[in-house]
Amino acid sequence: MSERLKKILTILITIILTAIVTIGFMYVFRYYPTKNAYLNFSNKMNIIDSYLDKYYLNEYNKSDMFESAIEGYVKGLDEEYSVYYPPEKFDSYVEGVEDSYVGIGVVISMDKDDNVVVIAPFEDSSAYEADVRPGDIILAVDGVEYDDMNETVKHIKNGSEGTTVNITFIRDGEILEKTIERRRVSSDSVKSEMLEDNIGYVRISAFNMNDDESEQDTYTEFKEEVQSLQSQGMEKMIIDLRDNPGGVLPVACNIADMILPEGIITYMEYKDGTRQDFNSDTNELDIPMAVLINENSASASEVLTGALKDYGKATVVGKKSYGKGIVQTVFPFADGSGVSLTVAKYYSPNGVCIHGIGIEPDVEVDMPEEYSKMYASDVEHDKDTQLQKAIEIVK
Repeated sequence: MSERLKKILTILITIILTAIVTIGFMYVFRYYPTKNAYLNFSNKMNIIDSYLDKYYLNEYNKSDMFESAIEGYVKGLDEEYSVYYPPEKFDSYVEGVEDSYVGIGVVISMDKDDNVVVIAPFEDSSAYEADVRPGDIILAVDGVEYDDMNETVKHIKNGSEGTTVNITFIRDGEILEKTIERRRVSSDSVKSEMLEDNIGYVRISAFNMNDDESEQDTYTEFKEEVQSLQSQGMEKMIIDLRDNPGGVLPVACNIADMILPEGIITYMEYKDGTRQDFNSDTNELDIPMAVLINENSASASEVLTGALKDYGKATVVGKKSYGKGIVQTVFPFADGSGVSLTVAKYYSPNGVCIHGIGIEPDVEVDMPEEYSKMYASDVEHDKDTQLQKAIEIVK
């Protein structure tokens, strides 16, 4: 056999063997989809495991990968309020929803772009005093960037009372550096005063439960303030819910019960069609009323506003509210992890769900341009166009 023929045969044999090996390799690991989505998922995961076992070069921890896979699975819902928390993050989440804690005093959330965003600071908190505003994006904590809300909370609170934390914010494209003191977040949430013409003004900054240092919650504070105003001759009332991010639903319902006649305050509907009603009794507060709201009035604030509006108990003044009308339930697991899932929607007495929509005011009023970026509570009464319109209406 000539040398030329030998070379040709060698090349042909090499090509055939390479093809056989390649075809065999592809056949062994080929994935055949089925009509069963669960089996498809399981088959893909098994194949990926076989790739990792046979070919992946670096070391890896399967437990960590399982946690990440579950976290990503829930994130695939593409719904900001439904989140899986591995054990180390779940502890932080639970601490974050407790009533009494040391921190800077802000309510935060994740937006659709996965930014950690300030919904609102609590009035009189250190964040409030540092001019942290609704809509501020938290970029970094002590120079470290986090793209997870609970990790952000954990590191903001990672210090004793009186220490400080440096937080980098983005506001309207501008980067802001703020050093903020950690304090015990106060549960005080109601302030009142008597205005001219016997108009009682009551501001509710959040709907809080009582904490370890106080037996009062927002409802008992509200009740005491209203009784004090009544003793001073209150004949009309303005309830200010501007920049109120919400809080505990039963607390808001207790306040609504003080004001409304007998009937439904709000109700929740679950996936299986079951319904949970929150009702008021026959006692009511029968005086002219107005409610002030703005773009930062959310959740429980909207429950109270929606009920007062539907019953015609108060004229709603200001700007359209935030629009959060869904309920989350936390399901813990035995390994210390947990998942928060959206399980129900809130409805007003007239059957309106405001989620993603908000409550339209009966009378829309803008704040003056020079005060539009300020908290409503920081604007002097005589320059507060929304408050002045509410005073005009209840008169």
